[in-house]
Amino acid sequence: MNTEELQRLAEDCLKVGRYGEAIEILRRLASLHPGEDSFVLKLAWAYHDSGFLDEAIACFEALLEKELQRRIFTGFAFDELVRIYKRERHYDRLVAICERAMAAQPEDYALMGDLGEAYLKTGESAKAVAVFRRMTELEPDDAMACCRLGNALAAGEEFAAAEAAYRRAGEIEPLSAAAYYGRLAVVYRDAGHIEQAVRMAALCIREDAAEPAHHLLAGDLLLARGDIEAAVAAYETAMALRPEFTAAYCNRLGNALSGAGHYEKAVTAFQKAVTAEPQNPFYLLYLADARRALEERVNARKDAIT
Repeated sequence: MNTEELQRLAEDCLKVGRYGEAIEILRRLASLHPGEDSFVLKLAWAYHDSGFLDEAIACFEALLEKELQRRIFTGFAFDELVRIYKRERHYDRLVAICERAMAAQPEDYALMGDLGEAYLKTGESAKAVAVFRRMTELEPDDAMACCRLGNALAAGEEFAAAEAAYRRAGEIEPLSAAAYYGRLAVVYRDAGHIEQAVRMAALCIREDAAEPAHHLLAGDLLLARGDIEAAVAAYETAMALRPEFTAAYCNRLGNALSGAGHYEKAVTAFQKAVTAEPQNPFYLLYLADARRALEERVNARKDAIT
């Protein structure tokens, strides 16, 4: 068979899931045409789709070596490796290829962002700060670079500096200031810094009090802090702003309260959801579950007393 016939046969095998046969054909084509990257690329995807991840990575890395030697960095193999390493949580390998790419293309702004994010994945917040700070120096009006810098600073528990970076992002894009503070609130929350997260949620509301999502975020964070009454009040504010979403907001509150073990208040929230939208069967199920959990807790306390 000639090259074209082998290609068609490989494609036919791939279409019907005969990966082993396709791989053998593509390996033969790659060997016959060592300068043709398309065969290696197809081989990489055949390996990937058939579950041979190490072999797929080897193909992508071979392609990356060629990409790094070119004056114009296409980055296709690099992008695929980044996706694979993130998905598989191979963060050390992610950092390694990002560092190699930056060494080959030291002025590539997008690669800087990839490297900074990779450092965050491995907990190297100081290195991430250095990369993102450099990005803000190169592009001082890039709001997202400021946010990334803020994330890296927050990871290193440099809270004042992190908030200053996010403030700068808000100054660059004033209409997005509330959203940026919300982003930092979530970063703080995920890192377990609840007090700082609550403070950022308050800034969201200060910037845009008419947006119910900010009040919902504040409610969730207040609940995480243990301030139940304030959390419920925040949700009620969101409901007042968007009455048509009362049922959905009550359901969200009920689930949050149940997750935190506050079943009595969860029952109240689910009852409001059912009242607002009685045709939704899921709200009735959630209400029944909350009532059952509350009853079990009450009975357990009675048993403990007796």
